[in-house]
Amino acid sequence: MEAWQGGIESHSRILDQNLFFFLLDQEVKRARRYQNFICLLHLKINRVGGGELQGNLRTCHETLGDLLSVEMRDSDLLAPLGEDRWLVMLPYADMQTGMKAKARFEEILRYFDFKKRGFDIAIDHWVFPAHWNNKEDLFHQIFTPYSGE
Repeated sequence: MEAWQGGIESHSRILDQNLFFFLLDQEVKRARRYQNFICLLHLKINRVGGGELQGNLRTCHETLGDLLSVEMRDSDLLAPLGEDRWLVMLPYADMQTGMKAKARFEEILRYFDFKKRGFDIAIDHWVFPAHWNNKEDLFHQIFTPYSGE
């Protein structure tokens, strides 16, 4: 277990990334078979200067994990991806549902004012099969700089 994963094992909804990607692979196969959609939310923690209460990345990461655990649907799967990213899989969610989930979570983030603590949370979303068809496409999306769209 990585040092930044210290406080997250108590949340049963939070998966390690190996299990998350295994389940994602299963969901993609199911989506192909039954012509369903899958939406992924990608949350990236960026440090910004000028925060009044300079927090540490681990605390920000844990707070974001707590918020996701509470605010996402029971059927959604959550996983940290490194110390500065989170992935949320929304099974059976199309483009419109993904956009609504993204907007709703962005609204929730405003109440926690991460910028005051020196962090900005960028959220992007992708829908299978519109934005990616395989793991390579998905990894390219994840590790390409945030699009802001």
